[in-house]
Amino acid sequence: MSNNEFGKAMDKNQDKDVKQDDKTTTKDAAETTKKESSSKRNRRPVKPEGFKKFEALAKGIIEADGSSYYAWLHERHQDIILNFNVSNQKQITNVAKKGE
Repeated sequence: MSNNEFGKAMDKNQDKDVKQDDKTTTKDAAETTKKESSSKRNRRPVKPEGFKKFEALAKGIIEADGSSYYAWLHERHQDIILNFNVSNQKQITNVAKKGE
């Protein structure tokens, strides 16, 4: 084998190695992304023990009165937000003024 033929053969092998490295890098990046996204999905808040039981009981009581459990729950959420805003209105106003 002459030097030119040997050089060409080496170049071909190096090209194959580079292409394989590119595939490996891409595959590793995809696996890392999958791991990160799956770990984010697993970060759900943990419900307290007995939560489902009490939720079912509350739902039964509220719906027995002819009301919607989810409408009731939505109203409770609104109350929390509105009360929070009113009780902290002075702080919120001060922070807003500092930002101006």
